[in-house]
Amino acid sequence: MTKARRFLLPVGAAVVAAVTVHCGLLGDPGEYASGGEEPVEASIEASPPSDATMLPETVVLPDGNVVPSSIGTLALMAGERQPTSAEDDPAWSADAWSGILSADGHVASWRIEPSAPIVGSFDSAGLVGNAWVMINIGFGLAGNRGTAIQSTTWTPGIVGDWRAARANGAPGGLDEFTRSFIGNRIAYVGGTRTNPGVDGGPATTFFTREVHLATVDVAKNELGPSANANQDLVVARSRASVLFSGTSLYVVSGRAAAGLTASVEMAKVDVVAGTVAAFAEQPPLLNAGAEHKIFLPNLVAAEGYLFVAGGRTSAANAPTDIVLSAKIGADGTLGPFQNVTVLPKPLRDFALVGFKGKLYVAGGMGATTRSDEVFSTTIGADGKLGAWDPSNAKLPGARSNFVAQAY
Repeated sequence: MTKARRFLLPVGAAVVAAVTVHCGLLGDPGEYASGGEEPVEASIEASPPSDATMLPETVVLPDGNVVPSSIGTLALMAGERQPTSAEDDPAWSADAWSGILSADGHVASWRIEPSAPIVGSFDSAGLVGNAWVMINIGFGLAGNRGTAIQSTTWTPGIVGDWRAARANGAPGGLDEFTRSFIGNRIAYVGGTRTNPGVDGGPATTFFTREVHLATVDVAKNELGPSANANQDLVVARSRASVLFSGTSLYVVSGRAAAGLTASVEMAKVDVVAGTVAAFAEQPPLLNAGAEHKIFLPNLVAAEGYLFVAGGRTSAANAPTDIVLSAKIGADGTLGPFQNVTVLPKPLRDFALVGFKGKLYVAGGMGATTRSDEVFSTTIGADGKLGAWDPSNAKLPGARSNFVAQAY
């Protein structure tokens, strides 16, 4: 009888899909503390989709084993595992896994890659040249807790050794901001600032509209100092979900003075010059009278649509199964959001990857525990989704708080 054996085959040019990742800071996700070097939610850099990935034919080895054809790979870096005890909470990790996609787009198997050296809450990642660079609130930097920058060679795929260093550069006094990679730069979006009390009175915290940029030096694995981008958000907010796709920077939802905001904004970005144009309001997270104010959703741009999925609909930990989509115009502006097929179950802090006409949801946090399940669905030409398919290979372990790439 012919046996099936599946493993990674080399593929051609990289295809990168955007993913927002969500990371708690202290305690369970949703329990936060202030700190100028500690953002809360962010996204990885997006590159335009391409069909340049080669499709190797199915290979029958001399011993009769079959190597199925593959259309690509999902690369995941997990930030948090299920704690084993109260003393083990939060239970950070730095596991790197590669999910091999079969010819029909299913995740056939997972390969364990070398882990990053510094564990902690990953908040953003992006491809900078031939490196996969990520930022996380790391444990183990000179025996202390701090923000780490870590990188490894990307060919595509994780290769070579990891490098880790302390990541300075966050704007002074700014808390609860969101970081997102834009080319070889990182954008700090929104956040809060606190004024000390006057004459012994209570301190006051307010939301900001600030946007700052810092340059990533891949050769040195360093994050440079931040500078004001000279463009403010329309709506002051913190803990927004942020996504850079093509030439557009999207800022979705978050906390604002009146509570959770349904506001969505977009600004054009010149990646080479490192400049951000004025932000413009887009259609909010509204549909047919139902107001979806999603706190910390996952974002992905795929097949000409912006997808908003899962997250929290309040500042509490309870996740949601809501999925919305909005068409992305040629100029980057968004059409109105629509409800599409909900997630198989309420989830937050999962990996959301768009690749070759499909969406993938991996892991994440449910109502009480983390998941090792992987779901996939097909994206329609109208931005709607098919039924979620649960038959993908499960993750090597239950994890949440991801950064991810697809190639």
